[in-house]
Amino acid sequence: MKLLITFILVFTLNIIANDDFEDAFDNEFEQDLAMESNKQTVFDPLSSYNRFMTNVNDKLMINVVEPISSGYRFVAPHPLRESIYNFFENINYPVSLANNLLQLKFYHSWNESLRFFTNSTLGLFGFFDVADSWFEIKAHKEDFGQTLGHYGVGSGFPIVIPFFGQQNFRDFLGGFADNSVNPTYHLTLEINDDMVSLGTYLMIRGYKDINEYSLSDISYEELTKGSIDLYPFIRDAYEQNRNKLIEE
Repeated sequence: MKLLITFILVFTLNIIANDDFEDAFDNEFEQDLAMESNKQTVFDPLSSYNRFMTNVNDKLMINVVEPISSGYRFVAPHPLRESIYNFFENINYPVSLANNLLQLKFYHSWNESLRFFTNSTLGLFGFFDVADSWFEIKAHKEDFGQTLGHYGVGSGFPIVIPFFGQQNFRDFLGGFADNSVNPTYHLTLEINDDMVSLGTYLMIRGYKDINEYSLSDISYEELTKGSIDLYPFIRDAYEQNRNKLIEE
């Protein structure tokens, strides 16, 4: 009997000790998690607006862009859509060249020039990427946001653009610099009416983006369906992708 009582007492004390240990571990884990969360806090003064606009863009993607893209895929065969994508990438050459030069990436600048002249001639005005398929000359796309990041300029606060989606302030400002050498933008400036000029540019840009989206192997809904909170999911994914591009 004494042995049984002793065993019960020891067993009970072990349970209490283990509970105390688990409570201490849980408290420490929660503190570490809170500290890690604080470290990853993003400076986001436009958070309310960004969340609202992300939800607006989400509805646009699902109810407008996705149906349009599906219909576009049906009427435009893949080779045609790929050729249109190649054309837009080719005329973006001045932007990529300027930013490769600004980053002192002279070999990439040379490759971009070879690609442009090869695709503009043998590739029939850039509709075919023969520089890659025939000569294995790979693209080295750069923009001014990447250039600023290359020289250590921080991303700044996040900002969500209607229809065009997630950006950060650095890339938003960089877009104005890119437009200064963007042939598509300058062609629309030839229109006398400023509003018509802007509208024409936005339509061309919108068509370019929808055409590019139609070539994607994964849909927007598939990409975002696992997200618990859509805005930070898209925001963080954007930042990670941009940081990766800057490091390359």
